[in-house]
Amino acid sequence: MFTGVVGTRRRQSESMIKSIFYSRFHPGKGPQVVHQVPSGSQSHNTALTPPTTTTSTSPPPTSPPLFDFETVSEYIIPKQELCDRLVTVCTNKYRILGYPVCLEDRKYERNEFIFNFAIVLDEDVVEYSTYKSVVRKVAKLFKALEEQSGFLSNEVTAVGVFALIEQVLEDLNNYSECMIPINESNTINIKLFPTYAPPPQVKAFHVPVCTVQLENLMDVNWDLTMQRIVPFIDGINSVRRISELADADYSLTRKCIEHLLYYGCLIMVDVFQFSAIYACTAEISTLVQDPSLQEECQAYVSYSSPRIPFPFLLQLYTSLTQGLTLKKWCMENATKLKGIDVRRFVSFGIVKGFLYRSHKYPVPAEGKVDRALPLARYLDGGHHFDEICTDLQVSEKDVMGMLEGRDVQIVHR
Repeated sequence: MFTGVVGTRRRQSESMIKSIFYSRFHPGKGPQVVHQVPSGSQSHNTALTPPTTTTSTSPPPTSPPLFDFETVSEYIIPKQELCDRLVTVCTNKYRILGYPVCLEDRKYERNEFIFNFAIVLDEDVVEYSTYKSVVRKVAKLFKALEEQSGFLSNEVTAVGVFALIEQVLEDLNNYSECMIPINESNTINIKLFPTYAPPPQVKAFHVPVCTVQLENLMDVNWDLTMQRIVPFIDGINSVRRISELADADYSLTRKCIEHLLYYGCLIMVDVFQFSAIYACTAEISTLVQDPSLQEECQAYVSYSSPRIPFPFLLQLYTSLTQGLTLKKWCMENATKLKGIDVRRFVSFGIVKGFLYRSHKYPVPAEGKVDRALPLARYLDGGHHFDEICTDLQVSEKDVMGMLEGRDVQIVHR
């Protein structure tokens, strides 16, 4: 298992909440921002709650507004027909998520009370769906509070809203969750569940490498296929081989591995082969400049004590070049490899990105695929030997035999 390689995937800082604000429809003045965190983030003319209050509970603004509330107010506090549904508005490079609520009752002036608690994010945040549930939950909570006790329209209780949304903003940005008591029977209890981009497609020839101790996370409630395949995820077996060893359906095995990959529990590498060619990338400079990465490398690739000196390991890495198979490289450096696990030596470089695998691709010499040729569907330049061997469940030698005497050339890239 690699430590410090990938770990659990985290929300990017760009997804941080820029602001939270509470607005309502004032019977005489129309849509108004009542409270905003940070102060002045939507408007420097914060309404007073209630309208008759002589001083605002919000501190004075410290920076220019993120956007002009007046330009979007009709969407934040919309007509009654558009309330009680999610609203998304983009303006001035910011995205506003809200859930306007309308309460009808004769006790209100104009017989209705419309309000909205909205969240502001950067417009270019791709994954913002997790915040949709936040605005829905906050809206429904304050709707219930208003129905129970007039919490928002009451002069005494409404003044505490600023402190509440200030705490929500701070806790969600710092801890991705909050649990804030409002009164004896109501609490703002929110947890942000991060959303991730879909992981790369898992292929049969891929080799999953753990970034966490799966055995320590697994319990009896895990999917049965998952329980069967975990013991065979060792950084050596391919996805196809794991399904065979676990006697599990291949499609289910792949879905389980995709699930683990999605949550950052795995990374995918190529099948390790001594017949393969490996070479350094420009990222080798990162290894040279990062002492902590150097120590991690020494600890991972050495099986002797004391650890192999880093300058010696760096020299070995840079000696891996195009055109030189790993088998030949091992033979040339046999005396230098004592105390080094070659498999781990290569895997560490691949995972960290300063080594790359040069694959072998069979391509028709004339550039045109003869459909009568064996393996014709693999001869378009897009299928390397790992994929072919895994799909057909044969060795590289067998594939070469199938291509023998044919007008096919092998390209390394």
